[in-house]
Amino acid sequence: MATASGTSIQASSGLAESLRALRAARVVRLDDAEVSALAAALDGVSASSVELFGSRVDGTARGGDIDVLILSDAPRLATARRVTTRFFMHCEERIDVVVLDPSRLSVAEEAFLQSLRRVRIA
Repeated sequence: MATASGTSIQASSGLAESLRALRAARVVRLDDAEVSALAAALDGVSASSVELFGSRVDGTARGGDIDVLILSDAPRLATARRVTTRFFMHCEERIDVVVLDPSRLSVAEEAFLQSLRRVRIA
């Protein structure tokens, strides 16, 4: 479904397969439970892009929480809360969800985005 902010993430199994392929290519560090939980948590979220950043996109790092960036014009707090809650229903790993509206970025948000190494997952 198209929205002002992009598309709605659909079919968590398709996202799970994409995440597994990124894991197999050693682009992201996620186990099976984290892949399934992340796919379920993002199902139906309206976003122009969903990306991982932080230690989970660094093959030399160990551990760490899962950092998710959602670019969307959807309400920030509600979207972050929804994804986090749905993730915890499937997995107890730590997750941080950042939601930014790409059409209304502050100077600080633009600088934050430029400082990240990101991997697009949806």
